[in-house]
Amino acid sequence: MGHSGGVDHELWRRCRGIAESIPLPEPFGIAELSESLARLRGRPIELIPLSGPAPSPCGVLISTDRADYIGYAVDTTALHQQHIVLHEVGHLLCGHTGGAGLSTAVSRTLAPALSEELVRRVLGRSVYTDRQEQEAELVASLTLHRVLRRPRPSAFGRLGDGMAQLWHAVGQPRPRGAAWRG
Repeated sequence: MGHSGGVDHELWRRCRGIAESIPLPEPFGIAELSESLARLRGRPIELIPLSGPAPSPCGVLISTDRADYIGYAVDTTALHQQHIVLHEVGHLLCGHTGGAGLSTAVSRTLAPALSEELVRRVLGRSVYTDRQEQEAELVASLTLHRVLRRPRPSAFGRLGDGMAQLWHAVGQPRPRGAAWRG
């Protein structure tokens, strides 16, 4: 019922609400984000960098009785790593449960200290329903959009300081109505 012209408004509303509820640390980083979410949820989130052969997933989430473990690919850009972690956070916050299907090698790399019986559920990108993938991807994209669009006053302050120094260096007063502060 939620489909209208190819757009699922219910999906958008749900994902937007989840994305907007994620506390964004300043400065933004995946380590700071996971610490903030762990405090909010009252349980640890551990980030595990993964490198390996191309067939392994970009991101993996393993939830145990003790903590949530997010594995993310390190052989990519920082922005892509953030997106991968936010995608897995999307699965976590949406309450997705996937079936088994994660390779034993990836499981061992991700959580070497875990015994098999502690792993309550294993989530890997290849084991979700299409709807769960859409939700996690949308939560990640909307959250990253929030990060990228928020103002960065410290950067503007540095620009203003630099412009003021430039005007001073050339012996000119700053023009009236300049949009920056110096």
